[in-house]
Amino acid sequence: MEKMSLYRQFRGFTLIESLVVLMVIAIALSLSTPLMQDLLQGNRLRSESIRFLRAVNLARSEAIMRNRPVSICPSAMAITGKAQCSGAFVDGWIVFANVDKDKVVDGGTDEVLQVFEGLPPGYRLTNRSGTRTASRLINYLPSGLSHNNRTLLFCPSGDGDVQPLSIVINIVGRARLIRGGGACYVA
Repeated sequence: MEKMSLYRQFRGFTLIESLVVLMVIAIALSLSTPLMQDLLQGNRLRSESIRFLRAVNLARSEAIMRNRPVSICPSAMAITGKAQCSGAFVDGWIVFANVDKDKVVDGGTDEVLQVFEGLPPGYRLTNRSGTRTASRLINYLPSGLSHNNRTLLFCPSGDGDVQPLSIVINIVGRARLIRGGGACYVA
């Protein structure tokens, strides 16, 4: 009786087999790259819109807790270091206790609560119709009410298939994040 060998001889891949495997990998990568870019862009858009939603929720809760008006205004304070409301939300924003509910950060009475950096290059923050850059002050009263309906539309950069996201603030001050909510026009 012949002993069976426990060891088999293994052959390597042939050149043709290696080329076929490389071809399949190349085709799979070329098909998945646009999908991956859209996925990454969608995740970035979602994280940026959630960052703004966090600022809105902070303003509302601080207004209730402090029993005084709190506002969110566009500001490049993260870059300039100056606490002033100017420009558009795409450049950055600040949340501040705003006693007189104006678009001025008064040194003696107003307190900056948090500073946020602007959106990444190419991303836009507009009104619901996508025709105007968002730059209006958002006020919260001590009751937590905003007395103003507003929809802010976050538009992705580029021309991918990423759907815009919106933050909808209702008249009682509740903010929520939704898909769509408007149309992004190429600027």
